[in-house]
Amino acid sequence: MSVSTRLKRMTVAALGVVAVIAGVLLITPHFVSEYEARNAAVRALRDATGVEPRIEGPVRLTLLPRPAVRIENVRLEDGKRPAFTAAALRATVQILPLLSGHVQIASLTFEQPRLSVEVAGDGAFLIGIPLRPRTATEPPMQPEIRFVEGTVHFKDTHTDNVEPLSNVDAALAWSGAGLTASGSFEWRGAPASLSLSIADTTAFGRGDRTGFRVRIETEPLKVGFDGGIAYRNGVQADGVLAAEAKSLRDGLKLLSFAPLTRGGFGPFKLKAQAALTANSLALTGLSIDLDGNRAAGGLTAKYDGGRAVIQATLASEASNFTPYSGGFAVNGDDERDWSREPIDLAALDKLDLDVRFSSGRVVVRKTELTRVAATVSMRNGKFTLTVGDAQFHGGSLRGRAALGKSGDGTPEVKIEANIADFDLAPGLAELAGIQRIEGKGTLVLALDGAGKHVHAITRGLSGGITFAAKDGVLNGINVEQVLRRLERKPLSGAPDFMGGRTSFDRLTAKLRVTEGTAKVEEANVESALVRVKLAGEASVVHRDFDLKGTATLVRAAAPANAAQSFDLPFLVIGPWDRPFLLPDPTALIQRSGAAAPLLDAARKQAAREKAASESDDDAEAAPGAVPATTAPAAAPAAEAR
Repeated sequence: MSVSTRLKRMTVAALGVVAVIAGVLLITPHFVSEYEARNAAVRALRDATGVEPRIEGPVRLTLLPRPAVRIENVRLEDGKRPAFTAAALRATVQILPLLSGHVQIASLTFEQPRLSVEVAGDGAFLIGIPLRPRTATEPPMQPEIRFVEGTVHFKDTHTDNVEPLSNVDAALAWSGAGLTASGSFEWRGAPASLSLSIADTTAFGRGDRTGFRVRIETEPLKVGFDGGIAYRNGVQADGVLAAEAKSLRDGLKLLSFAPLTRGGFGPFKLKAQAALTANSLALTGLSIDLDGNRAAGGLTAKYDGGRAVIQATLASEASNFTPYSGGFAVNGDDERDWSREPIDLAALDKLDLDVRFSSGRVVVRKTELTRVAATVSMRNGKFTLTVGDAQFHGGSLRGRAALGKSGDGTPEVKIEANIADFDLAPGLAELAGIQRIEGKGTLVLALDGAGKHVHAITRGLSGGITFAAKDGVLNGINVEQVLRRLERKPLSGAPDFMGGRTSFDRLTAKLRVTEGTAKVEEANVESALVRVKLAGEASVVHRDFDLKGTATLVRAAAPANAAQSFDLPFLVIGPWDRPFLLPDPTALIQRSGAAAPLLDAARKQAAREKAASESDDDAEAAPGAVPATTAPAAAPAAEAR
């Protein structure tokens, strides 16, 4: 048979099918009345829901593009749940039974439906549309139920909050006693899709466990569950829970939750064995990956008194918390000033949190801790970070930082820390930008303040700081060498203080902080050759020194007739990281044998000028006083009288 002959036969067959269909559509109205079509649609709807529908609009049979019964204004109500309404119900009709005058419904499509779902305290869902559970013995062919351009309102019966879903397009299909559903919708302006399946709805209705699978996908967040579900004094489920997000921050926005920090909360993955009860969720075998940080452990979450409560225990080999330092950043981007980034505490009111965390290594910006055991809590609007134990540059660190709100809502912070026996050079550089001290030391501090950002907090900072070090080195100056040179030639010119090292046996400091200013109550540097004492103030706000001190050159084995020490007063001014050391010029002049008489003469002259100035001021202040320069001329005039 030639190709052209085959094409002709295929064309004739196609035309025949079209003619048959056209004929069916033309003669159907003569065999099927709208009344029969209406009754068939009502029977199918009653069979699917178990409720007699109330029809408040016209009914008509349409033939194109497919035979269907269209019923306007449909309402389903059983007196036990919120009413379900739809602008129209379109029931499609199977074509072959229609040829014999029988109307069989293939699908039920609700147009512009309005559905209410009430969520009870035990997690149960009261769905506005009644669905009659199927049994495994029922005929497998049941009409598919669809929803087009619908609206669903989820209502929390405990708080009366209503969450709407719009543009809902969904489909329900039965397979024996099993139910599957899929659809798309918009939630808070974001497109989303859902699919779920219940293996045996009859068993679920009896309170028995049955297979359950659900998956919700939105643009930022995907969540899936595969396991079993039952209803026994509330919804219970157990199975594998998985979640994934390109940006967890965007996903949390859909839940009306803003993270406490302004950075981080990016790529996210979670997988765990989940157990769901009426108002709690427990995750075991938890594996979580957030911003490249991986941790394992367990988590429980529950809803109590209108607040979410989360408890977790997590362990990690290494963690980088730098992305989360925004909002908690101590230093600005240039690392030379305190951060002026506003502290946002809105998230503290959203939930209660208690996380126990351990990690082999933790990095926050330039600070690194190892072997960390810490607890993070959020409770009653207060954030607390407690480090029970950590290694910090060879030493141990324990501390507590609390962030909350004062009575007027201003952020307030309290810090307590004890860092023992740590390496000073890298440790002080990270903590305060001080890079000129080496050795081992211990730092104890207790500070508190309030303000909109860290810079403002430093202005009102109060508390105390103690610092002790031993067997260390002061870099950038050789105190002994400078003192010996100035002792020999006090006025030989300004010595070069930069460069060199000063070893010390002991260094101690005690400071009292009040309104952003640290007053030095005690500061000593001691070694076998030199002693240094300091007093004055250091500004926490501006990170600079305004100190006065005395450096002493010690000669323990000096002859009896020789001076046992050489003392030199000095000033320390300038920024913390690069302070300026200036000797007292008056003291240097006094040490110079040639210049000392000149200094004494200058002092005497200054004293005489001051006395004369005070005498003149007293004369001007006395009533009727006559200036000394005019007194000789006035005397003869008086004698003439």
